[in-house]
Amino acid sequence: MRPQRQKRALPDLPQYYYHTNFCEMLKFVAERYEAVVQDEQKSFLKDFAALPVPAQCLYARLAGRKGAVFSLEKLSYAEIPHLKKQATILRELNFVSAVAPENYASFLMSLSKTELIAFLMKHVCASAYRVSWKKAVLVDAALTHIPYSKDIIDPHYIVQSRQDALNFCLFLYFGKIETNLQNFTMRDLGLIKTPDFKEDYGARFETSQEAQAAYFYASALHDFKHGTEADITALIDSVDNWPAPICPVSTHSRDKLLQKLGGLAERLEDISTALSLYERSDTPLCNERVIRIRYRQGEKEWSEKRLLDLIDNPGSDEEHNFAQDFYSRKFQKKRTSLVTDILRGGDNIKLDEAYRNQPEAAAKRYYEAKGQTVYRTENAMWRMLFGLLFWEELYGDSAAGLYNSFERIPALLKSGDFYTHYKDAIELKLKHLSKANLVLIDLLKVISRHHNTPNGIFRWNGRTVEKVKTLLFQAPPDSLSIIMRLMVQNYNQMKDGFPDLMCVENGHIRFVEIKAEGDVIRRNQLTRIQQLRQAGFETQITRIDWVLDPDQIYVVVDVETTGGRAGLHRLTEIGAVKVQSGKVIGEWQSLLNPQRSIPANITRLTGITQDMVREAPLFHEVADSFRDFMGDAIFAAHNVNFDYGFIASEYKRLGQKFRHPKICTCASMRKLYSGYRSYSLKNLCQEFEIDLTGHHRALCDAKAAAELLKLINTKRLELQA
Repeated sequence: MRPQRQKRALPDLPQYYYHTNFCEMLKFVAERYEAVVQDEQKSFLKDFAALPVPAQCLYARLAGRKGAVFSLEKLSYAEIPHLKKQATILRELNFVSAVAPENYASFLMSLSKTELIAFLMKHVCASAYRVSWKKAVLVDAALTHIPYSKDIIDPHYIVQSRQDALNFCLFLYFGKIETNLQNFTMRDLGLIKTPDFKEDYGARFETSQEAQAAYFYASALHDFKHGTEADITALIDSVDNWPAPICPVSTHSRDKLLQKLGGLAERLEDISTALSLYERSDTPLCNERVIRIRYRQGEKEWSEKRLLDLIDNPGSDEEHNFAQDFYSRKFQKKRTSLVTDILRGGDNIKLDEAYRNQPEAAAKRYYEAKGQTVYRTENAMWRMLFGLLFWEELYGDSAAGLYNSFERIPALLKSGDFYTHYKDAIELKLKHLSKANLVLIDLLKVISRHHNTPNGIFRWNGRTVEKVKTLLFQAPPDSLSIIMRLMVQNYNQMKDGFPDLMCVENGHIRFVEIKAEGDVIRRNQLTRIQQLRQAGFETQITRIDWVLDPDQIYVVVDVETTGGRAGLHRLTEIGAVKVQSGKVIGEWQSLLNPQRSIPANITRLTGITQDMVREAPLFHEVADSFRDFMGDAIFAAHNVNFDYGFIASEYKRLGQKFRHPKICTCASMRKLYSGYRSYSLKNLCQEFEIDLTGHHRALCDAKAAAELLKLINTKRLELQA
């Protein structure tokens, strides 16, 4: 048996690690963004550099903490001498300040509940609040009944100042809104992996106007996600005063913000506001919402003209598909949608309903039973091929100056400029993509040199590499270059939506998107199917109808244990019977050494003693045998989660996964045979005259549960007919 994995000890960080990281960030901004930072940030950088190191350390500590109001009495940093003296120095250069009216609410939130109640007791009568109230309600009570006055706030409370300048510097460094330096600490502790920092990384913005606009929209998106209703209302009300997006980064963020705000307005049924927001963007999603809204409002002529414009000049393949489909149905009297047309060309397969929670896995087994080689692909395979093929342009020496160690996805890829920037190198690689042997060699070189290097495109996985290899050698001529070109030209739209399965039969590849009852085909999935077809790949949607398959194989299992908690207690016995078409076609049974004592009450219940299991095999000695017996069967048991949980836990100890669809004979009997006083195995066996000689021994109970399964499936077949 493999030993349990030990938790990795975290490294000890240098005493002043946080100061080093803070200064690294500021030095980076000062050097790389000299032409971008404005007077406010320049003053911040200059004044911080003039501070004594201990005062710098205190400010860096404050910047790394949650909130903006702090009590000097609660701060304790052994490495910073004379803490109050450092706070005085920071106050002189306006790096900290006293609590002002605008910080009053933050001050109240910084108090513990006990401190907040004491504050209320000191300044208002007891009838104004209840000590049982939640802290947020107590804060509201304090704001209502206690006006701000500097005389009521202890002077040892300080507010971190110059946050606007600091936050802008953090944005320039990370390329996104970061409110603290936690990422640095996580990196230093090894909790997140980053590529080697590139010293020649260049600025992502060339002018102050570009940076300010990008910062505005990044902050607005952050407020949309984390802010209050008032913050979002203020954003919508100020839309006429938003800065012009003058670079790809700010344009993308502005359009994303308009989409989110428009969607929120629609959900609130404020259609006029939603329309006004959508109409400010020319992105496919906003265009689609505008057309749908105006069509519903009766503007048929305008909608028809706009759809024809998009068909002739679409912003993306998805937009073209929407416009063509909507126009055909609304103005050419086409009765079916593009989705319906594709569905009609696919398979409709019937699978046992026990697989409801695993539709892709169930379809994979179905096609494998027909002799096909089937891979679960979805987006991972395509992203890995893309990432490996263009690694040099994404992360190699060619990308020097384009990203830092915290940027998992290069800025050019996010902004949509990747293809333009590397067009010649990309087209050369696409031209040779049909030479599978040579391409595979190049990809393997990338894997050998950079394996496990963190990146935001794909995860390193050997099974996915095998899928990529199959794709390279089995794809139709020129088809891969078409799809890869689409990915480099618009990675943001092309990074997902690919079909679930890749089926290979006689050297022929077919992609299959699986849809079960209630599943909706998303627009990006529909577009990806169209693109794959146009590139030469056979691609379809397979619909699953859930039924009871009379030929389905079940393995009915019962376990005996040392106690009731999987993971804590261990198995002492497994009994299993294999059932097909109502007949037992196999049995499996074994006592197991639990490697611990069996409690006396368990022995009284099961009859299994310590002597009986002393020479019994350990679980790892029978694990392969039991897995072989299970095969691809459905796992059945009475109170199935108990038995399944113990067996899955044992496999987990071995570093293995145990995954099977499940059916519970107890729950199924309750549903199909109602009215009994008890649904215990013993009582049901008495009610239906099932032999239970040797109750609480695994094989006996498994056989009894198998008889219940026959009753269950008989009833299910009657209901299905």
